[in-house]
Parts: sequence; structure tokens; C-alpha cells
Amino acid sequence: MTNADIEIQELLAERAITKVLLAYCQGVDRRAWDQIRDCYHPGAVDSHGAYVGDADGLIAWLRKRHDHVLTSTHVLTNVSVRFSDDHRFARVESYCLSMQLVDPSSGDPFAGTGDKPVFTNVMSRYVDTFEDRERGGWRILRRDCVFDWMRRIDTDDFVDIDPAWTPARRDSSDLLFGPLPPVDAASVASASS
Repeated sequence: MTNADIEIQELLAERAITKVLLAYCQGVDRRAWDQIRDCYHPGAVDSHGAYVGDADGLIAWLRKRHDHVLTSTHVLTNVSVRFSDDHRFARVESYCLSMQLVDPSSGDPFAGTGDKPVFTNVMSRYVDTFEDRERGGWRILRRDCVFDWMRRIDTDDFVDIDPAWTPARRDSSDLLFGPLPPVDAASVASASS
């Protein structure tokens, strides 16, 4: 295999890995639990701070926690990939900023106490071991969340969103999952209502 062949192989692998990283974040934000499950190989382990265990346990933990998360956005950046010599494994680091609006009455330790939703930010890195398997391709074999900082902000300064605008949804009714393609302004307006 030439150096150019290896570089192309690595570029394709990096693209496949990045697609998994983004699918995970989108899955959490849209509560698409099966999509999250597809990011992990069978037998994978996730160490997510308050949760350590397999992917099915992670999803159960996320489902329970996200019952009280009103909005969720994960921003992923600075993805770096280092391959093993045989290109079967990759160590992947990605920076993640999580921004969530959380109902504190849920008892969520991140939300604190009170009767109004709070805005939480968590800056972390995903340090993942990916494996390329014949069945499933590149998926997470192990994930470790490495935490940099967390903060909680009251929502007194938040501005209400105009109800005529397209609202974000945390499930399959979100515009993301709507039919393709809206082709004109009238189609866009009807798709978002």
C-alpha cells in the first residue's frame, strides 16, 4: 500500500468516525435512543462521570435524566484521530460543550434547587477508543468523558422565542425529521408549523 493509499484510507476512516461522533450528539439532543445505541459496538463501555457501564445502561441513564432536560445542544469541535499501527483501532479526542435547559424539580444534581429551569453548561472532552469491525465498521469501543468545567445560570435574562418561528423539538417531530425537500417559502412555512 502506498503512502497515498494509507492517507486516503485514514481520511475515509476519520470521516466515518466523525459521523459517529456527530450522530451521538444529535441522538442525545433529539432523544433518538436507537441512534445513540448504533454509535457503540456490542460490549462497549462508557465512563460518563455519573454513569459507568455498557451502552444500554447509558441509554437508560440518559433517558431518565433527559425526561427533565427541556432543551439540549451538544457542540463538538477539535476532533483528532490517532490510528493504531494496524489501523484497527483509533484513539479519538473531541471537545464537547453541552448546553441544556434543565428543570431543577427533577432532583438533577447539575440543576441545583429552585422552581425555575436553569441553564447548564458542561465543557468536556470525549476520549474515545474506536474499533473498525467487519460488522458495524467504526464504532465506539470505549468512551471516557474528561471534564473541564461546569456552570449553572439562572434564566431570568432569557428572551422568549417568537411562537411564529420554527420551534426546536427534542423528538421525531423536530423539523430535522420532516419530509424532504421544502422548495419554497410557503413549503418551509408549512413544514415548520
